[in-house]
Amino acid sequence: MDEAFYTGMLDAITDGVLVFGRDRRITFCNQAFLDITGFDRGELDHALCAIIQGADTDPQTIAAIDEALAKGQPFDGEILNYRKSGETFWNHLSFKPMTDATGAVTHFIGISRDVTANRTVRTRYSQLERDYQFIFENVLAGIIIHDPDSRIRYINPKAREMLGLSGVTPLDRTNEERNWEFLRPDGSPMPVEERPFNRAMRERATVRGLLMGRKHPVDGNIVWALCNAFLATDEDGKVAAVLVSFTDVSRLIESEQAARAYRERFELAARASQDVIFEWNIETSSFYANEAFRNVYGYDPPEVMGPDNLDARNAISGSEHAVRDVTLKAIASGEERFSVDHSISRPDGSIGHIVIRAFIVRNPDGKAVRVIGTATDVGQLTAALADLEASETRFRIIADTVSDILWDHNLETGKSWVTPDWGTKLGLEEPPAPFEAAHWMERISPADVTETFQSYSAALKSGAGQWEREYQIIGANQQKIDVVAKATILRHPDGKAYRVLGSVRDITAIKRQQEGYTRARALQAVGQLTGGIAHDFNNLLMIIQGNAELLEMSTLAEPDAESVALINHAAESAAALTRRLLAFSGQTRFETRCVDMTALLDSVWPLLRAGLPESIALTLSVGDGLWEANVDANGLEQAIINLAMNARDAMPHGGELAIACENHVVTADMLPHDAGLAPGQYVVLSVSDCGVGMSSGIIAKAFEPYFTTKEFGKGTGLGLSTVYGFAVQSGGGVTITSEEGQGTRVKLYLSACPGCVVHPSESRADVLQEAPPPPKRILVVEDQPEVRAHVEKLLGRLGYAVVAANNAVSALALLQKGEAFDLLYTDIIMPGGMNGQELGEAAAAIAPDMKVLYTSGYPAAAFEHLGLKDQSRIALLRKPYKANELKDAILRVLAE
Repeated sequence: MDEAFYTGMLDAITDGVLVFGRDRRITFCNQAFLDITGFDRGELDHALCAIIQGADTDPQTIAAIDEALAKGQPFDGEILNYRKSGETFWNHLSFKPMTDATGAVTHFIGISRDVTANRTVRTRYSQLERDYQFIFENVLAGIIIHDPDSRIRYINPKAREMLGLSGVTPLDRTNEERNWEFLRPDGSPMPVEERPFNRAMRERATVRGLLMGRKHPVDGNIVWALCNAFLATDEDGKVAAVLVSFTDVSRLIESEQAARAYRERFELAARASQDVIFEWNIETSSFYANEAFRNVYGYDPPEVMGPDNLDARNAISGSEHAVRDVTLKAIASGEERFSVDHSISRPDGSIGHIVIRAFIVRNPDGKAVRVIGTATDVGQLTAALADLEASETRFRIIADTVSDILWDHNLETGKSWVTPDWGTKLGLEEPPAPFEAAHWMERISPADVTETFQSYSAALKSGAGQWEREYQIIGANQQKIDVVAKATILRHPDGKAYRVLGSVRDITAIKRQQEGYTRARALQAVGQLTGGIAHDFNNLLMIIQGNAELLEMSTLAEPDAESVALINHAAESAAALTRRLLAFSGQTRFETRCVDMTALLDSVWPLLRAGLPESIALTLSVGDGLWEANVDANGLEQAIINLAMNARDAMPHGGELAIACENHVVTADMLPHDAGLAPGQYVVLSVSDCGVGMSSGIIAKAFEPYFTTKEFGKGTGLGLSTVYGFAVQSGGGVTITSEEGQGTRVKLYLSACPGCVVHPSESRADVLQEAPPPPKRILVVEDQPEVRAHVEKLLGRLGYAVVAANNAVSALALLQKGEAFDLLYTDIIMPGGMNGQELGEAAAAIAPDMKVLYTSGYPAAAFEHLGLKDQSRIALLRKPYKANELKDAILRVLAE
């Protein structure tokens, strides 16, 4: 067979065949290639470059072809090419190199195929998929598409909402499953065969207007729906799918009592819930609408639509051109969506209020080619429900009042939209209009902006459908606000993201509550630990400290006296450590009163000055009209000293310690306060230094018990934790602001009591100098033998006649025998079935004139867990105590 034979065979092939060299000069082509490109055989020398390259050709594809030719490699792909006439066409081009015996490329053989029609079909299919997806996602009726075996192929958001189904994943469920339970209109269970899908399949016909109910799994209310079922068949007439639509008519059904009224409401719901789905081809003027058009407008839909008949022919006065004006304006302005409210007068005399929501489809040049949308008659529902006179207005009001900020970012146009008052909702300064994405990015905390932007970009590129991120933004006065952003990413069929819709929620309060809950749990754990051991530990300290006191009263040699002093000092330190632990954990009940802050600071000033080196300057600033603070004065003094000593340690080379005091008001509309304060009036005491400062990691742990940055043996780690416990238990709070190398400021927020008069404390010297009363009889009740013996000995030395009992039953027996006592001194927590408080109440019934003094090593806050009553109004001496403290307590009780 000669060359002419092969040439004839190649000319018979419908695909273009060409042979060309590395210089891109075509040495041979068949007739199909000439037909596709429009060139003659005499014009082929430079035809290849003219065909492949053009102004709109993808440069990346050109680069790939160039690389394949340069490296002698094959190529296969689609590329936008040009015919000789300049007309574009999509070319599926493939070629491979041919080599000689040495492996050198001698020429390339290529195949060219015009695939323009195929690409057009694919593009059209993608557009249809997107358009109908938009319709189903936004239509007000629930829609479920079943396969012929009743398995769910598709379910729209409205259907999920009405059926109480969560999530967005497909449902692998059938119509036969038992958990699909529906009701007839009379409330009886609906058999499976009566459901719309089964009826449509059985009757091979459309089912309309079927009323059925379902108990909502979330709130238990019955949802009544008006259902339709439509069959979709293939070319062979077999059922390919069943579409079931249903509209919620629950409120109408529930509001009817009588049968006739029920039927009228039902018919009204049937008319109002039939949404019109329409498509208008602007280029061809063709118009399509479903069967609901007649129900809504009262006449059959037109087959041809143009600018002159966009409005309903039965529009009432004032709405004659409402649809036309809004539609043409939206088309001209480049908008993607628009909505129209208009009214009509039906042939039966009823007035319809129609809401149109539509989407404009545009070609790559931005020209509007189609309008797709829905039309809903909301007039009948508005009249029936009576309280929905302006549904669109109500919706906008609700949208404006929710705390979340809504946003919409169109990636293709670059346009962004956000809730208009987003700045106000977050307490920010209003940005200039119109809104731009940069306005939001500028407010993200510098520490979060990079990672947030990278996270958002990664989500767009990854193919994900959702994005969520927590970060901080900077508010007024540089205050950090915690927010969480959630978004849904819309994508083209090729996976490219084109739009993002989301929300931003202020979670500052939630974060503060979580942090407070964690801290409260830590306090509770420490409280349980310290409260459980406080009683026994304080009893032991009573014995150690009491006997050390008795030894100090004796005549001892100097070495022995020093040893006893060391024992007493160690016991006092242990007791102080227990009190600090209890204060941190909220187990100490402070004696709060109105405290003159100026007077308190003046009294503690000499102590602070004496405890600080001369290299540290001490300054005090008190605001005018300072309120009194409702606190325990001794606890506050201890807190100030703790903070001052911490500041001293932070300034080893000297510096300035500044103490300031001012009024502060917290209102309900403020952003959540860093100290978690409730609305009210506070006195703020701040202690500032210019020392080494703290990192954010250290600040986060500063209030934890036993946490310290000091060397081993130089700090207990209870200073700041005690201050924290004091502030919180006093109804206030505490905050720390610090930067490494810039110093630290600690603020105590103390509850204020405006108008409270400061009452000077009773002079302790006067109490101690009071003459002891005549000898009195005291009944001591203590279950610990060692403690009981120590108290007997101590009271005997104080000149009292003492009778001791080891439990409440023994003490009551003495009283019932007629023995008289001036004072009952009893421990609160005792075994034997009766505690000290119950003993005091029983003793009062026998000897009403006898005084009662209680003692306990348990923390006050633990009484509630032990079943005891409020201890705030009883005379109570805390263990461990000294002899003078016991003497003073007895004198006060007997003097009452």
